[in-house]
Amino acid sequence: MDVYYCGFNGFRQVPASAQSDTLTCLTPHTKASKKVVDVAICWNYLVVAESDAVTKYGLVKTKPGLDKLDNPPGNVNMKQLSATPRHLLSVTDSGECWTHEEGKGWRRVLVETEQPQSAESTQSDETVTTVIEELDKELEEEGKEGEAECKDKESRLIEVLEEEEKSDTVKEDTGQVALSSVVALDTSADEGREGMSSTPDNEEVPICMVKTACGDYHNIGLDSSGQAYSLPSPLSFSSFPSGAQHKVTDIACGKEHCMLLTEHGQVYSWGGGTRGQLGHGTLASEETPRLIMALDGMRVRKISAGGWHSAVISEFDDLYMFGWNESGQLAQPTNLVRPAECFSAVEKLLMACCTMQGEDCHNFPRGDTEDTEVYRKRDEVEPVAEIPDPEKEALNCYTAASCDTPTDLVMVQPLPMLVSISGKTSSESAVVDVGCGSRHTVALTKGNQLWSFGWNKYGQLGLGDTRSRDHVEKVPLPKALLRGMDVKMLRCGDWGTAVVVAASK
Repeated sequence: MDVYYCGFNGFRQVPASAQSDTLTCLTPHTKASKKVVDVAICWNYLVVAESDAVTKYGLVKTKPGLDKLDNPPGNVNMKQLSATPRHLLSVTDSGECWTHEEGKGWRRVLVETEQPQSAESTQSDETVTTVIEELDKELEEEGKEGEAECKDKESRLIEVLEEEEKSDTVKEDTGQVALSSVVALDTSADEGREGMSSTPDNEEVPICMVKTACGDYHNIGLDSSGQAYSLPSPLSFSSFPSGAQHKVTDIACGKEHCMLLTEHGQVYSWGGGTRGQLGHGTLASEETPRLIMALDGMRVRKISAGGWHSAVISEFDDLYMFGWNESGQLAQPTNLVRPAECFSAVEKLLMACCTMQGEDCHNFPRGDTEDTEVYRKRDEVEPVAEIPDPEKEALNCYTAASCDTPTDLVMVQPLPMLVSISGKTSSESAVVDVGCGSRHTVALTKGNQLWSFGWNKYGQLGLGDTRSRDHVEKVPLPKALLRGMDVKMLRCGDWGTAVVVAASK
């Protein structure tokens, strides 16, 4: 399996192309002899996860380089990985969830589970013993004067519990067993992140995680039973129509918003909605998952979340998008001739920092996160004070009225809109996968074709230039990729795009 990458390369995300800060075409990155299980892209580094190794390429310990990480403690292999500029979030083949931060190493995410409260549940001997021990403690505290009364309480309670045990039906054949404990959470202040620990303390109640997703404000997960989590706690939502909560089959996370897909093909979204990225027809935010009613008439099979935009693929291989269209990331007409002044200034600053000489870049930020540091030379590091995120600051230039402009230009699209891809055949127009970056989108269609649109300042569209597009355009594939190779995985991140290819079967 080989990895190809295009986009921002200012921190040597592709070591073999370190001379160029901008890769405008899909460039060979890694020839992996082992299976690549996942790839994650942030503005400051690229992560390639193999089953037995995780490698970070880019800004490592405040300067360009690469960092080969050991797998989490225990005889485990990597299964899935997601990332933000500050941390990694992963799942191992044993179903454990781990996080990794530079300088802190791997720490276990202790996932909670709720204890069912049901009148039909049979009281276990453990429960009876616990209650009796509490009554014995009460007896000691009350002293001899209350001894007779407490023993009378204890006798009555035992009789009631024994009577319930005889009358209740134990549903052993259906596997409905009440959980008797809740995992402990590591809330120590020194680790600074609730639910994180290097000790697997939840062995009593095993939860098999299968996927994670993370953004600037959310860390979400999914287990093998279809339960979604706002890590480390279970996530509940009201299924529509009313009834038992549906199983979740997929999750996605943007910078400020989240999405989940249920077994019935319904899509729920929550989080920041100021750019219409939730798809509810408004610019309001949502604290809990809410069904996207505009998509409820179809069955969705794939979801993806970008910086401030979202994408879904229907069961008929149609692509629908909604959210922010500032750079044409929804493939809708927008003003690319004169981009927002705030973003123009930000991009000029970032590009200058990536291309200027060492003696010129003193005190200039290089990146877009609060804990960014700069270096004056490739081998000399100089930290600076924390700075705000330029992309988020630039959002203030767009008001809620952005979607009400009387022109044909689309800045914000708060409802899902169909995106047409004009392949030579109906098969080449059928979308099978989609990835969303900070402000760009790449789609994969049947026939092994890639199509891209949106922001292209660093060549992340893979079209051979740095000109943004507000329409769908076909990505030219490298000759090596065309010879008997198929795209097995598509990943988009902040300022880059990666594909994993393997020989056709």
